Amino acid sequence: MKTTKDFVAAIWLPLFALGVFGLFYLVWTLFDLPSKEEVVSLAKIYFERYGMLTIFVSAIIEAMLFAGWYFPGSFVIVLGVIIAHDDPVQVFGVYAATTLGFWVAFTFNYYLGAYGWYRLFLALGMREPLERAQRQLVKYGPRAIFFTYWHPNLAALTSTAAGILQMPFYTFALYSVAASAFYDAVWTVIGYSFGAYSLTLIGPTFVLPIILLWMIISVVYRIRRQRTQETADANVVM
Repeated sequence: MKTTKDFVAAIWLPLFALGVFGLFYLVWTLFDLPSKEEVVSLAKIYFERYGMLTIFVSAIIEAMLFAGWYFPGSFVIVLGVIIAHDDPVQVFGVYAATTLGFWVAFTFNYYLGAYGWYRLFLALGMREPLERAQRQLVKYGPRAIFFTYWHPNLAALTSTAAGILQMPFYTFALYSVAASAFYDAVWTVIGYSFGAYSLTLIGPTFVLPIILLWMIISVVYRIRRQRTQETADANVVM
């Protein structure tokens, strides 16, 4: 890395994920919010009372710009699968309701960007993340959707940036549906396979090492790419 700016550019995405993750647990601790067991019990009550509507509405909130910062990534789908664990039909229903809810929220984010409403959130610390998300879309095109949709908070930034950049809605919708369906399937499998333990997998013990590994890989990739470019430039000069 030639400069600190290059280093930050290499790790901004995992660094942002770490920030969102840390913010959630800080809020949870400061406000003494319910424990994991209490959340599961409360969710079961709402699930029994309102069914898939609970999952659908929660997924929309989790994937919306800014609002989702106060939910841990993929919490809704994992929790829903845990509750419906003994009923394969309900498990599929959770998957479908979550995927649809995420897609509705991402589409809403897209129009927040397209019509300029996202500016309401700039004063709340959204400017830099949104600008970086736009640069990723400019650099990678719609492929950036697949890079970020594994985490609803990152997907919220990407979908908003797609609207800001006026990406054709058909292109955005196609990639958004495909990425949401894929990553929701991954989280469904995790929730179904590990049960209540999967809530631990989205906690600090599991997530922090993953983010650290992500940072290391990003830095190594950036260094290798810079060296390749420097070698190519040297060959041109010669």
